[in-house]
Amino acid sequence: MAMILALALILVGIWLGLSRLPYPKTRGAVRVEGLTTSVEVYRDSYGVPHIYAETPEDLFFAQGYVLAQDRFWQMEFWRRIGSGRLSEYFGKATLGQDMYLRTMGFARVAEEEYAQSDERTRRILEAYAAGVNAYVLNRKPARLGLEFALLGLQDVQIDIEPWTPIHTLTWAHVMSQDMGGNMSAELYRVDLIRKVGLRMTADLMPGFREDFPYIIP
Repeated sequence: MAMILALALILVGIWLGLSRLPYPKTRGAVRVEGLTTSVEVYRDSYGVPHIYAETPEDLFFAQGYVLAQDRFWQMEFWRRIGSGRLSEYFGKATLGQDMYLRTMGFARVAEEEYAQSDERTRRILEAYAAGVNAYVLNRKPARLGLEFALLGLQDVQIDIEPWTPIHTLTWAHVMSQDMGGNMSAELYRVDLIRKVGLRMTADLMPGFREDFPYIIP
């Protein structure tokens, strides 16, 4: 019994250690190469960052830096979705999805969009990518997200590539497809209302409660 308890405590300790590795620094001052002026990032009681900068380039640089702090695993995961490269992490389980998404060609469209962008748009996209890289490229994967640490425990080779404007545009297309999934849900809701009525549909497909929090503090 004592051995089981000791093992459980060790596992809890490992879990807590891994989960705390990615916690970003959100207080004090940080010197970051790439900014041309000082930038202030204020986080409210919900943890939402508010960025104050003197130039658009510094603003989007800081936006990239802060977003990488908060959710780089999601950024990495979604850029791999858009490029059809999930199988490099997950093997055969995601091969079919990769083939489908490469056929969709989100990354190819993103390259064409970037090539046709005006100079100001390119500067903003490049500043954002530089901000992401300023946070990401000098850190080990385990410090960028718990998910990276767990993949490392499974001997998955993790190579964090520099973020580029193409990745940002690709992510926008993936996001659009993901958010567009609501269309089929609404069509299903209409069909259900016709068959079982409004009240039963509300029970079967309840909406988001108005008293639910929008974000977990």
